[in-house]
Amino acid sequence: MAEYVAVAIAGREPGPAAASLDGALPGKVAGVRRRPATLIALIEPRSGTSLAELTAAVRRAVGPDEDAPISMGIAGPRRGSAGAHAAMIEAEHALAIGRAIHGDGRTTHFDDLGPYCFVVGRPRAEIRGFVERILGPLETDRERHEDLAQTLEAYLDAHGSLNEVARRLFLHRNTVRQRLRRISEVTGADLADADARLALQLAILGRRALVQLDQGAA
Repeated sequence: MAEYVAVAIAGREPGPAAASLDGALPGKVAGVRRRPATLIALIEPRSGTSLAELTAAVRRAVGPDEDAPISMGIAGPRRGSAGAHAAMIEAEHALAIGRAIHGDGRTTHFDDLGPYCFVVGRPRAEIRGFVERILGPLETDRERHEDLAQTLEAYLDAHGSLNEVARRLFLHRNTVRQRLRRISEVTGADLADADARLALQLAILGRRALVQLDQGAA
């Protein structure tokens, strides 16, 4: 079964970037997907080629750009047609989130996205559905519940410390407690339950990922 690596490239026009890869890599280009400002290339590496060697070859091939540094997202190796499809999605996500976290000019492997790996790598519609299912009105009616959404994020980031949430948001502890009760009512989540808190944390990561992916596609 064939093994594939996907590379998402930004910082050069997709057309010229695709042309520059042809015949310049230790392997063959099995397919490309063009976005307005991004090229996603599916590569079948030559046997024995390391990921580092392939990444370096792609960078040499696309070359420097006068106006913007080259940013790349990498995913794989993955096996078979299903793996190839997943790798292309993962590479695009790695590019967008890597640029948001580290800035332009860097290469980000999907496996290095940390907790984002638990929510990205799937079609955006699936991520969005998960976020809306877990956060409920905190996502679907974000403008109305902005204070609650902000409090929930601070609460999870502070590992449940009321004092820390109050300090970060300049609130009284009683106000934090009231908001947390309201969050439980709105989402249906028991904040005392570790599994519920984990689901909320993943949903928040998913929301942040969607924002970064949308910015990357702009």
